[in-house]
Amino acid sequence: MTNAGWYPDPAGAPDTFRYWDGQAWSQMTTSQPSGGAAAATPAPATPPPATPPPATPPTPATALPPSQQPYQPQYQQQPQPTWNPTPPPGGGTGGIGGGSTGKTVGIVVAAVLVLALLGVGGFFGIRALSGDDDGDGGDKKADDPTSQATDGPTDGPTDETSSTVRPSGIQCTGGKPEPTTAPDPKATTLTGGGLTIPKLDGYTTDVRQSPAHTYADGFISQYVEVVPQKWIGLYGVGAIPRANGFEGIDTTAEIIMQCLTTNDQIYKGFKDRKDLKNEEITVDGKPAHRITSELRVDDSTLPIEGDVTTVVIVDTGDPASYGVFVGVAPIGDTARIAQEEQVIGEISVG
Repeated sequence: MTNAGWYPDPAGAPDTFRYWDGQAWSQMTTSQPSGGAAAATPAPATPPPATPPPATPPTPATALPPSQQPYQPQYQQQPQPTWNPTPPPGGGTGGIGGGSTGKTVGIVVAAVLVLALLGVGGFFGIRALSGDDDGDGGDKKADDPTSQATDGPTDGPTDETSSTVRPSGIQCTGGKPEPTTAPDPKATTLTGGGLTIPKLDGYTTDVRQSPAHTYADGFISQYVEVVPQKWIGLYGVGAIPRANGFEGIDTTAEIIMQCLTTNDQIYKGFKDRKDLKNEEITVDGKPAHRITSELRVDDSTLPIEGDVTTVVIVDTGDPASYGVFVGVAPIGDTARIAQEEQVIGEISVG
């Protein structure tokens, strides 16, 4: 480890020295390193990394106390509903003060590492969600839904799509999914990201479902338990921040679908994906792109295979974001699948 001391400013300022505390660059500078705020230390054989500290250090996610953690059915995965935590005991509606339904994926990267990654032109891959490193070609299908089928057997999930789009870590985890205001319990619609959908009878609106949707800003949804404490059906809307590298409604739809399949809070044990629809549509006169896929999970404790999941990305005209709709219904449940189509048909802009 490099010793603490004064070193030439890594930002290149002339006649300026910056203090290295042994682990990071401080904000202290001087033109006379032999005196001032801290005594100079003999320069080590290896200088500290020439990376100035960020103007504002990253803020880690704040965990909620256990008393506020939601009771969780799993959306399509574990004992807690993957991206759909189940309602709290007693079937309450919940509110903006409710506990989180799952751990929010946080990305805290040191300044030196950030610059190093940018230097090689890379971002965190979608594997950041599961902790795997990107390889040079030995990707498992569990981490790379776009990989082609091989002749030999594989233990990872498969994907019958032919897309070559690969999400970056910030695209799947760089959103701010929690709504800034509580939904109006008397409202007959849900609005997020410039999109509006109808509220459905028998469904519960609960912002504790939002944190799992780390790709979106202000994601608001309604859900219903399909398998008690295990699996839910859900419809939600929110915004996709374009600043996170989203360009084009078609590629954005594909990226969000992949973000869903690689998120253990939503589809733990994801097995495979089969696209049913991948098409351009219009929503309330606005250009949009829709992908509907069968997403299967490997869980012998569930009486269902997975979901018919739909992602709709709408260019609402907002230069900062796209609108996103996500809807899920269990595979084989014809009534809920028909309901999903009905909700898609009633999406409006504004």
